[in-house]
Amino acid sequence: MISIDIDKVADILRGVAQTEVLPRFKNLADGEVREKNPGDFVTIADEASEKALIAALAAYLPGSIVVGEEAVAKDESVLERLKSDKPVWVIDPIDGTYNFAHGRSHFGILVALVQNGVTQYGWVYDAPQDRMAIAIKGGGATINGASAKMRKAAQTPADMTGMGGGGQAWHFEPVSGHIKGIVNVRSSLHDFLNLAAGEADFVVHINKVTPWDHAATILLAEEAGAY
Repeated sequence: MISIDIDKVADILRGVAQTEVLPRFKNLADGEVREKNPGDFVTIADEASEKALIAALAAYLPGSIVVGEEAVAKDESVLERLKSDKPVWVIDPIDGTYNFAHGRSHFGILVALVQNGVTQYGWVYDAPQDRMAIAIKGGGATINGASAKMRKAAQTPADMTGMGGGGQAWHFEPVSGHIKGIVNVRSSLHDFLNLAAGEADFVVHINKVTPWDHAATILLAEEAGAY
């Protein structure tokens, strides 16, 4: 396993949030938001955040390579880097871009370090609330330094409230009669952070799974006791 200073990487995320992301929150000019695909937004802050993260993370770990969401949007062959035996940083420069672009505070930065197809580290940063979750493969997870553990009080599905993403409210109607409820905040980061913080019982994502949305977050969930 690669030896990483997890706090140093966390500081990189905080720094990029402070310089590239938060100053643009509720401060985007006309033309600084566009749709890559219908309903799939990108802003100037996403692109600036990814550029800054790539530079800082590559400098921190020489020889590493990067797969960023916005780079893949422009060139899908970037995904081939995940097959490399080099360490790969997987970046979502702003998870919850729809929220960010619409003045809603459910957004943040996701970074994972992957090697040989295994996510070894994950950083899940709720920038507006300054909540930093860090997961280490086989080494547990923390949220702002405190142990992250999902709750296990529910006895039946009817007792469970979950986080749902990847679709609209009606997509989850087939299970609505079997569980207590599903909350959709349009952010993978917040879905899994709520799970790891003991504020939800499960996460269900439909439509598709992407490395930038799910590498760091799934490791966080697993290390907090989910499966």
